[in-house]
Amino acid sequence: MKKVIYSVIAAGLFAFGFTSCSPQDSDSHSLGGSPVETSALSISANVSADETGQENVVTVTNASKAQGGVRYYISLDGKSLVETPAGGSITQIVKKKGEYTAQLYAFSACDQQMISTSYSIAENWKDPSASDEPEGWMGFTAGTNLLAEWQPDNNYWFSPSDWSGGLDPGFDGDIHSGLNFTIPANTGSDQWQAQVHIEHNGPTLSAGKNYDFSVVIISGAGNIKATVKPQKEGDDNTFFTADQYPLHEGVNVIALSNVQGFDGQFKLALDFAGAPIGTAFTVERVFLSEHNDANVAPFDYDSSKNMLKDQPFGADFRFWFADGGWGQIADPEHDGDSTSEFSLIIPNGIGGDQWQGQVHIPFDNVKLSAGKKYNFSIVVIADQNIPGLTVKPQNDADDNSFLSADRHAVAANVPTAIVLTSREGFDGKFRLCLDFGGTPAGTNVTILDMYLAEE
Repeated sequence: MKKVIYSVIAAGLFAFGFTSCSPQDSDSHSLGGSPVETSALSISANVSADETGQENVVTVTNASKAQGGVRYYISLDGKSLVETPAGGSITQIVKKKGEYTAQLYAFSACDQQMISTSYSIAENWKDPSASDEPEGWMGFTAGTNLLAEWQPDNNYWFSPSDWSGGLDPGFDGDIHSGLNFTIPANTGSDQWQAQVHIEHNGPTLSAGKNYDFSVVIISGAGNIKATVKPQKEGDDNTFFTADQYPLHEGVNVIALSNVQGFDGQFKLALDFAGAPIGTAFTVERVFLSEHNDANVAPFDYDSSKNMLKDQPFGADFRFWFADGGWGQIADPEHDGDSTSEFSLIIPNGIGGDQWQGQVHIPFDNVKLSAGKKYNFSIVVIADQNIPGLTVKPQNDADDNSFLSADRHAVAANVPTAIVLTSREGFDGKFRLCLDFGGTPAGTNVTILDMYLAEE
């Protein structure tokens, strides 16, 4: 059966030298050429690692048999064509994780056929020469970090399942640059058989004060748990918490806000028993301050309660940016259409007033209800200070119906969580309106982990 080629591709074929068929013989009305032999068509895709070890290189091969008068083209995006003879391949780096389809088109003078193949990219590609960027909220920042100058001893006790101890996780670095280690062979799976102790020389706390604490744990594997126990030095029974926290692969932030202190010196104990042998960990960005109301933790994007997880941006997604005289200017450069990550660059000419840098993100499949209360959060990262970012989760059909319309200061290069709790809902479709009026032109902004759920 013939396939109908998209107009953008069909138009491009004229550039490759294809023209409409003409009669070759006025008696037989033959159009010339031969039909494409579909049984001879074959396409394959293979994903492999590049020189940095990242599995983001796809090689698509035209595995078809050669046919006289037939020309082959591969498309990796459904728009552009690359002529690829039988047995030939094209290779490119695919930078974003996801499911992809490659097409093989075969054309003779009077026939056209298409087959396809699918492939998966498991992780986003990262430029190894680029400077590290925050991957999301990286813990508390408000107040004086009592651990900023901490010079602790880094000790460990790792043991086989018989509790005999003696295993070495290979400590390297420190909690400021990153304390690195790996689960050694024969480590037991019972809690406290993979202990890490960051201790000695810690600040002295007070039982009459409350504190905020956070720590970043970068895990080389997912579906595991870590015990996090900020405690009193020399007293294992006095602590902020001794809970086990689930870890996913990558950056995990464990945060405790407004917890009661104790009289004594601070120590941090951790336990990673149960993690697979060979799992690499990094512990960094340890933060401790007297309680500050600005220290808030975002909600968990991956929670099953999150109404925005994996929701596409709606059809009416749009910008409205203006100069100081309220004349509309060009839309910002932007990337992504995902609630997990969306980025933009503030355009030249933006004005300094509120509402002169509007972003409207509707969610066609998300509806709220009056009479219910909702929690909301996003994480914002910017490479320049934002004096006032308006965050307005609202009714798509009514600008006067919203969860909040407050402005928030965002410091440069500090992942900032903006959190709303127990807000009265409304009857209608949900839209997130953001305004960057007054933000310096050229600022790179990333919005991460959009979250909305019933309380």
